[in-house]
Amino acid sequence: MEKLILFVKTYKPDFNRVNKLMASIKLHNVENIPVVISVNDDDFDFFNDKFKSSFKVIKDSDIISTTITDPWRYQQIIKANVYRLDICKNYLCIDSDSEFIRDFFYTDFMFDDDTPYTIMHESKGFLESMENIKKDSENIFFKEALRATRPMFGNHGKEWDYGPSPYLWSAKVWEHFNNDFLKESKISFEGFFNEIDKITPPSECVIYGEYLLKTRLIDILPVEGFFKVYHYKEQYDLVKNLHDINKLKKNYLGVIFQSNWMVENSSSESLFSKLLKPFRGKS
Repeated sequence: MEKLILFVKTYKPDFNRVNKLMASIKLHNVENIPVVISVNDDDFDFFNDKFKSSFKVIKDSDIISTTITDPWRYQQIIKANVYRLDICKNYLCIDSDSEFIRDFFYTDFMFDDDTPYTIMHESKGFLESMENIKKDSENIFFKEALRATRPMFGNHGKEWDYGPSPYLWSAKVWEHFNNDFLKESKISFEGFFNEIDKITPPSECVIYGEYLLKTRLIDILPVEGFFKVYHYKEQYDLVKNLHDINKLKKNYLGVIFQSNWMVENSSSESLFSKLLKPFRGKS
């Protein structure tokens, strides 16, 4: 069983983005950390043909089947059940709109052979930037998800941010959540998800973080996010004149310009690609 894998959940409409991600993994995965790509069953042949020579491609149904069809919620269900594959102790869950910008190693993610770091911080810099683009930092998405989820575990204290993506998770935590907490609560994973959804959209990283906080199944060694994430165009606009990949490399392993505001031009080259082009291949 692998101590760590890189796990990518994607589907055909995101192929251009995930293709750039995989190219960056090839370039910067110095220690050849195993990579698994999970795709919608209907897209399996397409992705397997493209990537089988370099990466392991599996069907979502190899992990779990779900009645949830909303794409955003569906992919969360898949990501949270990777432990069912029984192939890894820990995994870095990477979204398609991500790209590594420097070499990375096991030690970036693992404290020792058994213990992953836990993304867990107060996110003060991000919250300040939200205020600067006129978004209420007291009711930002991760806080709303936390407030809806936390009572189900009986936790209290500071409002931790367990993101941003990519998420680093212990398979042991997700397995315990499913096999112990949900069974004892007599509720399915989808049912738990739906309870949160009555209040606000659920967040898999909040569920993981709050359950780990409740159970302490592994030692909690907190870190901030591994990637610089621009959630909103307005957020990027604040700093675009200072944007420098070579400076970002000193603090981050990668960059995400979230696809909900990225615009593709006629040649299918995104703003993301244009910004990174001068720096690709430089470590």
